[in-house]
Amino acid sequence: MNPVRTLLYSLLFFCTFLYPSQVFLQSTVSLFDLVYELDSAEVTIETDFKSLLKKKDEYQEAKVLIKSGDEVLLDTVGEIRTRGNARKTICYMPPTKLRFDKKYLENRDLSTYPTLKVVNSCSFTNLAESYVRLEHLIYEAYNILTDRSFRTKFIKLKYIDSQGKKNPVDFEGFLIEHEDQMADRMHGEIFSPTYFKPEMLHRESYILFAMFQYMIGNTDWKVLNKHNLEIVKVNQDRTCYPVAYDFDYAGAVHATYAVPNEKVPIKTVTERFYLGPCQTDVEIESMRALFSSKKDEIMALVEKCLSNKKQQDICAYYLGEFYEVIENEKMAQAVFSNCIDY
Repeated sequence: MNPVRTLLYSLLFFCTFLYPSQVFLQSTVSLFDLVYELDSAEVTIETDFKSLLKKKDEYQEAKVLIKSGDEVLLDTVGEIRTRGNARKTICYMPPTKLRFDKKYLENRDLSTYPTLKVVNSCSFTNLAESYVRLEHLIYEAYNILTDRSFRTKFIKLKYIDSQGKKNPVDFEGFLIEHEDQMADRMHGEIFSPTYFKPEMLHRESYILFAMFQYMIGNTDWKVLNKHNLEIVKVNQDRTCYPVAYDFDYAGAVHATYAVPNEKVPIKTVTERFYLGPCQTDVEIESMRALFSSKKDEIMALVEKCLSNKKQQDICAYYLGEFYEVIENEKMAQAVFSNCIDY
């Protein structure tokens, strides 16, 4: 058994033994936590292909097996549905979402975050697989810059058609932490107003968020309608924090189907355009210092996450262009003092 998982279960048992009068309403260990700590994970999903692709946003039955080597972590019947706006129309197998029964999770002493998002390559080409690896790299880079971010776990993924009409397909992919668990780690909750002004966000976190989007060349986000971000409300801090997700339209990925935000004056997604708040000189210097301090860790992800040498070189060059801006005071001032409202 994985030593980290053993420690987590032992701690839960130890606390229950010492304090029998206390009732643990929900374990602090989730299914995602267990998978996250594995050295490697293989996820097999058996479901009706035709029905899955036809129903789009409706859940249907699926058998889910999660393994690490010979060790079975989970083998149960859950539910699955497709998700993602653009990718549902262009992918052979679009991203999906798995849902598990809360009682099943409770009986296994797991916290009841019922769903896991699955990101997999659209098709069987090396190019499509590179998009997944690049997007996973972006999530990892965001983790390096801030804990206020979604955790992900890279996996080997197999889809099996339960009707036997399609051949099994293997993909590379990754799992994304449940949004409520991410918010709980921040001691907050997901905030879903119908309208939200950027000025309501924690300013330093918003600036970091916007500069990160600039770093990866992403203009596919908007605070007002919560497009491709979650807003986490932390009552203790009396403020809200933005958490970015969904990066397949980023210039760092450079997917063939990606187009830039139609409201910004760029022609391709690989062109960067800063959409964040106008920064003061002090704020710019603070962020320059933060991003510079994380440069080596972020650049190390290129070799860690990407297996293709050409892709490594392209990604390293693209991130290097960002650091040329960060490391030049005048260039940083010119970019991040931009106050155009889009």
